[in-house]
Amino acid sequence: MPPASLYIHVPFCARRCPYCDFAVSVNGRAEFRAAYLEALQLELKTQLSGTSAHLKTIFCGGGTPTELSAAQLNSILDTVRAHATVAPDAEVSLEANPENLSRETLRELHEGGWNRLSLGAQSFDDTTLRFLGRAHDGARIERVVHEAREEGWTNISLDLIYGAPAQTLEMWRSTLERAVELNVPHVSAYSLTVETGTALGQRAAKGTFRALDDDHLADRMDVASELLEHAGLERYEVSNWARLGQECRHNQNYWRGGSYFAAGCGAHGHFDGERFWNERDTKIYVRRIISDGTARVETERLTPNERLVERLATGLRTREGVALNEGETKLLQPTLASLCKMGLLKYDAEHLKPEKTGFALADGLASRLIGHIL
Repeated sequence: MPPASLYIHVPFCARRCPYCDFAVSVNGRAEFRAAYLEALQLELKTQLSGTSAHLKTIFCGGGTPTELSAAQLNSILDTVRAHATVAPDAEVSLEANPENLSRETLRELHEGGWNRLSLGAQSFDDTTLRFLGRAHDGARIERVVHEAREEGWTNISLDLIYGAPAQTLEMWRSTLERAVELNVPHVSAYSLTVETGTALGQRAAKGTFRALDDDHLADRMDVASELLEHAGLERYEVSNWARLGQECRHNQNYWRGGSYFAAGCGAHGHFDGERFWNERDTKIYVRRIISDGTARVETERLTPNERLVERLATGLRTREGVALNEGETKLLQPTLASLCKMGLLKYDAEHLKPEKTGFALADGLASRLIGHIL
């Protein structure tokens, strides 16, 4: 069966954030953005046509997709609908930044079929936002959430970042409290990471920036768990909390090792046991799609053991864990039994999942088990 999920990448940003390592373009020329949109729609048509795809989740990420107009974004959805069936109850997510979302844009997008808003809030503290290179302030986040609700959006997620050196524990607590006050059904909280090649990475290499140590990061994650869970949001993945039934279904498909279509520069897809990567450079992506109909730069067919590695790496970060068959269970012994005995993992009816104490150690636990495979 064809995948039931689709990822769409829109790379445009007004500026590149100092910590960002994604496929991003700051080319603001309208004619270039129109050319990218044309190439993206051609790739979607090529991928989806003839597959009888019945999509249950669509996720448009970036970049900042809302650097395009509402009409342009809605035309992307129109292209998808023209070449695939979109389920009536499909989750159709759109990433956006607070600074370029007007009430009119929110209305047009919702009327166009987008029904889940993933808002790149990052922080409600203006000092932290300036350090992160963001163009909005905390008050703007609140206005956008209120306006989105008034325009019919009920499924709203806030992305938050912790670990900026100027962000004290109390500042982080205040950000979480303001998120809770907005009563959104989903919150993601990610640690600030230093990636090679980014502005932040260059500062770290020069010694002008030092990331927080693991103990300080753990303190911030503990505060997030305490406040968000007290507010009724369940932690269903290491970095994600949601009200029951409002988990991000698109990401859950990733974490379960499911298949998905992917279109756009730098997009990664997974279909029929094979992964593929698209060209990251936006200009080269456009040229290749127009000339060749594809911008894939690499494909890889995974072995059963490689698929198990991926399932462990992502699945042990989730509340539901990983399903294991008898052979896989034997392969992971004796470490699996040892971690269960220590109260970090629970194995029941061929299903392995983290205990509450194991959630914070999920990556390390997965790494120990993966050592039996590689």
